[in-house]
Amino acid sequence: MSILKKIDKNKNIVVAVLILIAIIAAILVLKDTVMFDESEAIYGNRTDGIKKVKLTTEQVEKIKADLKDQTEKVEVKNEGMMINFIIYTKPEIDLATAKSMADTALATLTDEQKSFFDVQALIDNKSNQDQFPIIGYKHKSRSGYTWTRDREKQEG
Repeated sequence: MSILKKIDKNKNIVVAVLILIAIIAAILVLKDTVMFDESEAIYGNRTDGIKKVKLTTEQVEKIKADLKDQTEKVEVKNEGMMINFIIYTKPEIDLATAKSMADTALATLTDEQKSFFDVQALIDNKSNQDQFPIIGYKHKSRSGYTWTRDREKQEG
């Protein structure tokens, strides 16, 4: 029996197999189109080169050590293209000293890191809620922070 006769005899099975193959191919194409890789979807190629300027554990520990006398707690978080310094100051720290703490943390970064990452300093002082929290932001193309507007300390 020739192949054509076998195909002709089993037309329904051949059509069903071809439809199944077409459906599987369509699912694979749709999967790549609609379902994307989550690890790349957030930042795409914007973080290319981040491994060269990665924030090291030693740098984080140095920042915490440099600020430990003036702070209750320091957190350093690197998320994508942003480094956040979250600083909780001791009660006696004033506004100017708090801002200088952000510069101290920034000084630990290399020039490459400063030109690659945006840096944000979030500083809080629980005993001085009139003037705190304050936020300083440094764009990667700038040399220093831009701060939130200073508020006057209320008497009493």
